[in-house]
Amino acid sequence: MDFAALAANPHIPALPRVDDVIITLGTTIALAGSQQAFRSVDHDAVLTTARAARAAGATRCGIVTAMGANAHSRIFYNRVKGDVEQALHELGFATLVIARPSLLLGERETLGQATRPAESLSIKAFQWLDPLIPANYRARPGTDVARALVRAVLSGKTQGTPQIQILKGDALKV
Repeated sequence: MDFAALAANPHIPALPRVDDVIITLGTTIALAGSQQAFRSVDHDAVLTTARAARAAGATRCGIVTAMGANAHSRIFYNRVKGDVEQALHELGFATLVIARPSLLLGERETLGQATRPAESLSIKAFQWLDPLIPANYRARPGTDVARALVRAVLSGKTQGTPQIQILKGDALKV
């Protein structure tokens, strides 16, 4: 998919009526090919999707960003994740649930993703050291993160004062 074209399109794509939106869209800088291409996926395309969902009636939103997400970070990856969190907050969802896992575990090859040797080594180290790692830093299976995110979004408010919930560590364990 041409995410740059999607994000650059001034017209928000029309969606059928929706109540909730769960966004797990993301890539890596290496896979995207540049910081600009990474930002077009992890920020711009995410916001385009969220705007389309808001226009279609969504009042609750869930997103997977990353541990360390911070709009003021010196680390580009974390800054983009923090920027998208801020932008989503500004869209006015009644409920915004942000999942911030440290490292996601799961099968990547069946999704057509390239093998990442450093990530594979990190996953093995995380699994071996798991009992020693503080809960907020433990690697989590993507399926657990997805279940926790969906559960939190569905239990969120649909009216009244906006609610922002950040899920990390043990909150992502199912």
